[in-house]
Order: sequence, then C-alpha cells, then structure tokens
Amino acid sequence: MAEVKNLPAKSKANTLRAFFNQPAVKQQLQMALPKHLTVDRLLRVAMTSIQRNPKLLECTQESLLACVMTCAQLGLEPDQFLGQAYLVPFKNTRKNAMECQLIPGYRGYIALARRSGEVQTVSSQVVYEKDHFDFVYGIEDKLEHRPNLNGDRGKPIGAYAIFKYKDGGYSFDFMPEAEIMKIRERSKSKDDGPWVTDTDEMRKKTVIKRHAKLAPMSIEFQKASALEDRAYSGESQMDILQDKDDQAIDAEIVNTEVTEKFAETFNALDQPTIAKYLEVCAAHFKKSVDEIKAGAVEKPDDFKKAFTTWKAAQDKKAQAVNGKKKETKADPEEDLSVLSGDCPNSPGTQYMKGHCKSSCKEFEGCPAWKN
Repeated sequence: MAEVKNLPAKSKANTLRAFFNQPAVKQQLQMALPKHLTVDRLLRVAMTSIQRNPKLLECTQESLLACVMTCAQLGLEPDQFLGQAYLVPFKNTRKNAMECQLIPGYRGYIALARRSGEVQTVSSQVVYEKDHFDFVYGIEDKLEHRPNLNGDRGKPIGAYAIFKYKDGGYSFDFMPEAEIMKIRERSKSKDDGPWVTDTDEMRKKTVIKRHAKLAPMSIEFQKASALEDRAYSGESQMDILQDKDDQAIDAEIVNTEVTEKFAETFNALDQPTIAKYLEVCAAHFKKSVDEIKAGAVEKPDDFKKAFTTWKAAQDKKAQAVNGKKKETKADPEEDLSVLSGDCPNSPGTQYMKGHCKSSCKEFEGCPAWKN
C-alpha cells in the first residue's frame, strides 16, 4: 500500500491527480456515477478538498480512491461547503498508515433519504435558546419553531429533523444539545474535521441519522451510516469502502516517494530506454516496477552499471541488425539480370538472379553466377 509522503505538497497533489486521471480509474468512476454528476467534476471537487487539508495528502492512494469511488456510488460530492460528504484523514495504528475516511454530511443524508422512494422531503434545524420553540410527542404530535431574527439567538439547545413521506404522512424527532454532545464525545474525530469546522451541520445530521432508523431507508443510506459509525469509533472503513461486490479497479498504485527519488537519482540516463529496462527487469525478476526502482535507489551504482551493460548489448544488437539489412539489401537492377548460361541444377533453364538468391540454397558459390 503506497503512501504519499516526504514530498512537497504540490508534488504530492500532482502525483495524486495523475493517479486519479488514469483511464481505468475514470472509467470505473463513470460507471458508478449518477447522471447528475460527471467524473471531471467529482475529481475536481475531490482534489480541491484534498488540497485544503495537507494531512489528506499523506493518506494512502488506495484509501483515497476508495473514498472517491464510494462518493461516486452514493452520488455525493466531497466538499465541506456543500455539506454532502467530508474526506477526513485517519491514522490506522494497526497498519501504521494514514488512511482517508468518508464521513457523510447532513445534506448528503437528506439526498440519500429522498432516493429511498418513500421519503419526499427531509428538513433539519438547530434550535437556539432565544428562539421560540415548542414541541409535543404523543397522539397529536406538535412541533413549532420560530427563530429569533433580532440579534443574537443565544446558545444552541438542540436540533430536530422532519421527514415528510410521499403518502402524505410525516414524522419528526428532537435531540437536546446534551444528547448531541454525548455522541460527539464518543467520536474519535470530535476535535478534528466537521465537528470543528461545521458544528451546526453535524447537529442536524446527528438527529437526521437517529430518526432515519425509524424510516424506510435505501441501501446507500445504510452504507453511509455504517461508514460514519466506523469513523466515529476510530476504526478503519476500508472493508466497507472496498465492498466485495464492487468491481476492482485495474489501477497502478504509485509509490511516489520511490518514484521521485528514482527520477532524481537517474535523471541523467536515457529516460525512454530506462523505462524499457525497468519493464524488462520487472518481468524477469517477477517484481513490480516500484520494487525494481526501490532496489535501484538503494544501490544506484550497481543499477547504473547493469543498465549501461544492458543498453550496450541492445545497441550492439541493433547495429548488427542494421548492418545485416544493409548487406542483404536488394539491388533491383542486379536482381533482374539473367544467367548467361543454363542453371547447373536445371539444365536448359535460365533464371534471373533475384530468383536464385531467394530460392536456391546453393546460390552462394554457384559457378553460373561467378564473373
């Protein structure tokens, strides 16, 4: 699993952009995307979000791709300003690697709820202490909220969500601030990511997610909820992101650290030829190109010597082939010449020289053609 580390941020971003733009990656993303979202827009939004948070550039390319692919499947854009989904760095202590995690936003949950086919609209609001707010649970449920529009609204006291269904029914739920904060405290990301940058949005999402357990939800909504639960419990999402039913993407995970060091160490060598040499070595030793590069960086003098020897042999072969072609190059006028006498192997027959050269094994040294 490759990590993008120990490189300038611009270099990391360029490498990651090249990785996302591989034809195999874009093709699979396109297959997963809904009609309202294009591959180019998704990748542009994802790269913008990644570059805003330098820690995301330290994450494995595998986890970044998995998160972007899941965004494609869910039809969500990973942009903190849109509030549909967030890309958050996560330290996987078991693998000692940084991984990207996908946390759905409250607008993302609303979009997924509406796609269930049963929910018509979802709305959510944060209630502040100076707002007029009244609600009643029971046979005749009631919820009334009038925000204070005259200055400071005070501290938040909770949030509510209202689900309206296509059959005309509705349901709502209210969570006091204390309950919301208890959920935040259980989160491993309570001091990072959207809980810090978009606290009100997280309040709304928390109540939407809780109330959705009582409503008919789509598989996509359930997957989004499971991803968030993993993120807040401090566990890796990779097994959910890489669902066994998802088609694998034939993309090359680029070890950018090795690639950069290799390019810097061997920049004076003939690059097209060295690329061919790497492929030959990889096939011969049954290793990846990255593994060959890593070995070259560790022992640069040995690699240069081996490459120089191989290149000299290739040049010699090319010269030999070119020389042979020159020696055997046909002379049109000479090949049209005809034997002055009969062919020794076929008395009474006279052949052109071109015929004898191409078909007779005894042409070399044939007395009939000796001048």
